[in-house]
Amino acid sequence: MEKKRLGKKGMSVVIGYVLLVTFGIIMGGIVYTYLKSYVPSEIDKCPDGVSLFVKDFTCVNNQLNLTIKNNGKFNLQGYFIHATNNSNQTLATINLAKYFNALLSGDGVSNNASIYFKTDPNEDFSPGDIANEIFSNVPAIYSIELTPVRIQKIGGTERLVSCGSAKISEVLTCS
Repeated sequence: MEKKRLGKKGMSVVIGYVLLVTFGIIMGGIVYTYLKSYVPSEIDKCPDGVSLFVKDFTCVNNQLNLTIKNNGKFNLQGYFIHATNNSNQTLATINLAKYFNALLSGDGVSNNASIYFKTDPNEDFSPGDIANEIFSNVPAIYSIELTPVRIQKIGGTERLVSCGSAKISEVLTCS
């Protein structure tokens, strides 16, 4: 004598879906908490008053000499330098950091992506400071763009911040 259970088959399917949705929500919460620690809650942004100024430049025999002044209110650590090679090009795509000549420039250093004003990371390029930068074997360029970078403490961690809002463009012909 076996009793038949009518209408009870669907119950295990509903329980399976409830468990699946619950498992998905729990895993989503774990992943969100884990990834939240990697993404800073504050947006890395430079304060107003960060500014670089190209005081003078010369271009002789494929060597570009720049005199750069920090005319802002804050210390800087370096800059990104990119160039264009004709007047029709609006986006500067030629990275000039790889042409930086540290032997002739003084105490600056390049990592082939950016230029740092000082070789000692504890020294800053203070407001009013002037740096003479030399780039050797430079290809033909029409203009340059300088984007300052600085180190800021964000959430107790020091981060290198690119100051895109303080980017400057200079038209200079170097052929």
